[in-house]
Amino acid sequence: MPIRSKTEPAKVSASEWQNPGQLRGLLEGKSLQTGITLLRYVSDVVGEGPTLHVHPYDEIFMIIEGRARFTVGDRTIDAEAGDVVFGPANIPHGYQNLGPGRLDSLDIHVSPEWIQFDLARAWNRSSVLLSADSKVKPDGTE
Repeated sequence: MPIRSKTEPAKVSASEWQNPGQLRGLLEGKSLQTGITLLRYVSDVVGEGPTLHVHPYDEIFMIIEGRARFTVGDRTIDAEAGDVVFGPANIPHGYQNLGPGRLDSLDIHVSPEWIQFDLARAWNRSSVLLSADSKVKPDGTE
């Protein structure tokens, strides 16, 4: 017999966790007493996206709309609507909107809270992502 969950069913409306004016949303799992945090990222700007960073837990990216180019460690992965990309814990990663048009992603953090360590302040917008190594110097600076 399965053990019953200690959490209760809940609904969190879009207006409670998404910020349409900022094109971002955050729902930390600890508010629902669960081990999953959701982050929504939306951008209409080609070349824009979350810069190189790491988390001490796994992350799963689902592309809802558009196309993105991911850097995950030393791999470059192109993904489009419906695709899922896996980012292992403690591996540098980031992604950019490949265009044309809007990128909308739902990022699932396997953690009750969002913990992020940024490795670069911004991507070089003059080029599309190539690899994590091209974004950060060996001493950790950009």
